[in-house]
Amino acid sequence: MKKLLMAAVGLTGVLASCGGVEVTIDPGIISNPVLITPTNPGTGITPVSNLQLLSYQSEYTLPTAYTDTKTGATYAKGSSVICDNLNTRMSVDVDFSGTINRFGVRLDGRDTPATGTIFSGPLGNIQSSNPTRFEFTLGNGVAPLSLGDKLKAQAIVVTPVNTFTVKGATFVSVQAMSADGTLSEVVDSVQAIPVADCTR
Repeated sequence: MKKLLMAAVGLTGVLASCGGVEVTIDPGIISNPVLITPTNPGTGITPVSNLQLLSYQSEYTLPTAYTDTKTGATYAKGSSVICDNLNTRMSVDVDFSGTINRFGVRLDGRDTPATGTIFSGPLGNIQSSNPTRFEFTLGNGVAPLSLGDKLKAQAIVVTPVNTFTVKGATFVSVQAMSADGTLSEVVDSVQAIPVADCTR
């Protein structure tokens, strides 16, 4: 599977409230990220089509089931969580036909009207490796607005807690663009990722 490292995304916005959550870093996301730049992108451009969002994941996961103190909802062990107070590395696995020159991610707040979209720089007409992984970072404050710095892995020490307050949740949507300007359809996630403050 190809791993494509997008320019870091610092999507910031306003979600309410407090709390802390123990998180686990998923080594599968942060191990050996690579920027793929094709050495021979070819001369023909096949417009991108049939974009499918196969999966999406945060580098932070819950080590045990948690109950949200605000809504009573239970999140299963291993669920991804976006840490509102930390940079959070995300990955999305997609499949597509044709070629992609730029890749975009849109975040939509579940509990707020906030939305933010960012596209990568030119990627060089890559073809799908069935699936293809794109990685990006959400800056502190998570849902939509400004761009951040370069992508970096996080090293955190966590303090165990049994409950947490979800500040909100974010849906992940993806879109791709071919070098000829053809845009794929926007593909939305079916479940929002909870957003909470994480303890170090």
